[in-house]
Amino acid sequence: MVSTAEIRRSQQRQRQQRRATGAGCATLAIGLAASFVNKSQIQFSVALAVMFILLTYALFQLDWIVEAKPRLARFSRIVIGIVAMSGLLGIYGWHNWPPRHRHVLSKAEHDAFEKPLKDFKQPQISIHLYCAPEDEVDCEYAADLIPLFGEAGWNVANTVDRITLGRPKSGILIGLHGTVKPEDEPKLKWNQGEWTQIRPEMWAVRRAFVNVGIEPDSTSGATVPENQINIYVGHEREDESAPTDMTREFENFQRQKMPGVQ
Repeated sequence: MVSTAEIRRSQQRQRQQRRATGAGCATLAIGLAASFVNKSQIQFSVALAVMFILLTYALFQLDWIVEAKPRLARFSRIVIGIVAMSGLLGIYGWHNWPPRHRHVLSKAEHDAFEKPLKDFKQPQISIHLYCAPEDEVDCEYAADLIPLFGEAGWNVANTVDRITLGRPKSGILIGLHGTVKPEDEPKLKWNQGEWTQIRPEMWAVRRAFVNVGIEPDSTSGATVPENQINIYVGHEREDESAPTDMTREFENFQRQKMPGVQ
């Protein structure tokens, strides 16, 4: 016959084993949290999923849940624990979500980039790609964009020209024809811009980049022909998906076209 003392010792060993298992899972989850910061978004998403599984298993090892009676109390504690853990994990993911960087496009991203370009029938402008002199990395990225426009049926120059901007900016810049004469542009104040006509094709070009996680910015100048869109590939931004002035301009325009949209 098993004595009460032996039963208690057995329960104590099981409790200690549960605690050790739960602590091990929690420690592993914390290690993942520290190791996968600044990784790619896909890697970070997988890490979050694994962390959720580990922390859920650790949660089920807590005495607070295992020894809860009756069943309703145990179920309530499980729900409370999962909700609290999910909230903390969500806050961690929100604050540490990796920025979007330039990369070789996958087949799905390739199609997503071309879709708005293909949906735009008979564009009336040509596309020209530019980059800075002696900047092979960004120039190679610009060259990779040429077949994307070509396959979508747009008139795109087959070479990347190297230019120096008067006011260089990082990121992808979409340039349109400006209204200020070339000889008057140097007279503009530092905070002055110039009017430019928003061509319908510009919506499709911007959407192509947005579809692959890149928020382009805009620029204008009298040297840009009226029937041409210049795409300048500058140095990569810290987060290519971060909003730009062009993002806000297009969002404001959409709100004006669609009253009530917040």
